[in-house]
Amino acid sequence: MTMNPLLPPSHLEAQKILQTSKSNFAPAFRLLAPAAREDLAILYAVCRLVDDVADNESFDLSSRREALDAWRKGFLHPEGYGLPDNLRELMLRRAMPSAYFLELLEGATTDLAACVRMPTRADLNHYCYCVAGTVGLLCLPIFEADSIRCSEYAKTLGRALQFTNILRDTASDLRRDRLYFSLDELAKDELTPENFLSEHALRQRYLEQFAKETENLFTKAASLLPAEDRHALQAARVMAALYIRLLRKMRRDKLRVMEKRYRLTTAEKLRIVAAELLSNHY
Repeated sequence: MTMNPLLPPSHLEAQKILQTSKSNFAPAFRLLAPAAREDLAILYAVCRLVDDVADNESFDLSSRREALDAWRKGFLHPEGYGLPDNLRELMLRRAMPSAYFLELLEGATTDLAACVRMPTRADLNHYCYCVAGTVGLLCLPIFEADSIRCSEYAKTLGRALQFTNILRDTASDLRRDRLYFSLDELAKDELTPENFLSEHALRQRYLEQFAKETENLFTKAASLLPAEDRHALQAARVMAALYIRLLRKMRRDKLRVMEKRYRLTTAEKLRIVAAELLSNHY
């Protein structure tokens, strides 16, 4: 019987996963002390592997479900049996609640469906909390920020980041029959999953409304950042600045997300990191 390669590994090759990901988050890692950088790489690797299970359609659905179930069993086990050894050690040392990882898996399970739809904004917000808000909450102990004081900041920023991803990935998601914009709000703009591609003017008007709301979410997140934790959350602020730049880049280009995939250049990322280091503001 062939071993399922999607199952949790015994040890996470975190740095290797990070280096091959080309993530927009990578520049923020460099702002952390070495120990925190290593811990964040482990967390990132877990998120990356779980996301790959949800998205890797080269494997059959049963193999992908088996993998998510294996991760779930590990997080439910009191001692983390079945999880990578360095992840178990990280969770214990940083007091990271397994409940957040279980909610992350809930979001990934949503993406296993053959057809993904968000009936209401509440459904979309819950999904964004599962796949992004939980990650923000798990980052707080690594950043050595106050987990209670910073929880609303982490969840709001997570939603803003995920809304940006949803905009950027609109076309590729549709090719997988995934539509993350809430159906009730689309209906108010006379849009449906069936006419979303063909109704260009209506779609673009909706996307601009969604983009404007996303930018407002970044502003709200900034207002929720506790002054006492500003330095500790420097890496999170850089992540926010990178995504704000990406969002504004899309908006300046009229949100042509059906035609192209937007990215930040290395030079753009470096400028953002440098500016954030020199500034006390978003």
